[in-house]
Amino acid sequence: MPEIKKNYVQFIYNGAADRVYIVGDFNNWKKEPLFQLQENKWVIEKEFPLNARFDYKFLVDGKLILDPLNPNKTEGGFGFNSELRMPHFHYPKATEYHQDIPHGIIKKYTINDTDYFNYKRDIYLYIPYGVKRKKLPLIIFQDGLEYILFGSAKNTMDYLIYRKEIPPMYGLFVDIRKVNRVKEYSFNSKYSNLLMSIIKDIAEREKLKFTEKYLSGVSLGGFVSVVLLMKYPDVFKGAVSQSGAFHFRKNTDFGSLNGKIIYMDNGRYETKVNNSLNIAQLNKIYRKKFIENGARVIYKKWNDGHSWGNWKAHLPQALKMLLK
Repeated sequence: MPEIKKNYVQFIYNGAADRVYIVGDFNNWKKEPLFQLQENKWVIEKEFPLNARFDYKFLVDGKLILDPLNPNKTEGGFGFNSELRMPHFHYPKATEYHQDIPHGIIKKYTINDTDYFNYKRDIYLYIPYGVKRKKLPLIIFQDGLEYILFGSAKNTMDYLIYRKEIPPMYGLFVDIRKVNRVKEYSFNSKYSNLLMSIIKDIAEREKLKFTEKYLSGVSLGGFVSVVLLMKYPDVFKGAVSQSGAFHFRKNTDFGSLNGKIIYMDNGRYETKVNNSLNIAQLNKIYRKKFIENGARVIYKKWNDGHSWGNWKAHLPQALKMLLK
């Protein structure tokens, strides 16, 4: 494990190498050199808030590796990273699997999307425990499969519904091909039309009726969730945007957000995502714009970075605050 004393962390790498660097959420994945303390021992000391959490790796002679001394790791869309958990950081109980509570089910559908993006797309429907065709709220997750696998969304919904911290509700997880992500999660009428047709199709297949409808997404998925909320103000009541990668057009009219609920959060360390995108600054700017146009905004900032560990840890609070 990294050696932690109060706010200070020593990252240590033991092994023969010419150069050792550390990259992670805390430096926007830009390499920082470790100091060679003695033969085959490298170290760097850093200071972090006591409740921080980060993904990171070592770069040893040009090869990215997990920290051999740290058993904690977290998975995301690009594989596993080592995970630093400062002393006051703990994942909420909702993110864990609890054997002793009732569990909802997930049904998988594959649709042949010939009308919009011309590929087969997987859709996952979460049905809470004990529900028999009841009329319930619906929340739609962009990056659907990743929200299930890496964001612990099913565990979170099972636990919060069981604890009556959110109402029983359906979840619709819409998957996407990574190569299409930038194209679809934008001002793309094809994607919005596709999503509306998926909602209608699932309701007809399962004979379901929905009350309020919400949206949720991370990064570009958070951005497009707000775009859809603006485009269909009569359909959606609110949205969760985790680390929203907002890139609205100039002179965008946000008037349709009046009265809508938006939960938005980001990590303090998201200042240079993908080499240039200042997610923290963008969220500050657009939080103000949303409020000025009448949206009810709940905003949180975490000592974390642009990763699924961040979004998983804070999804329970996002859902509770959105649905409060």
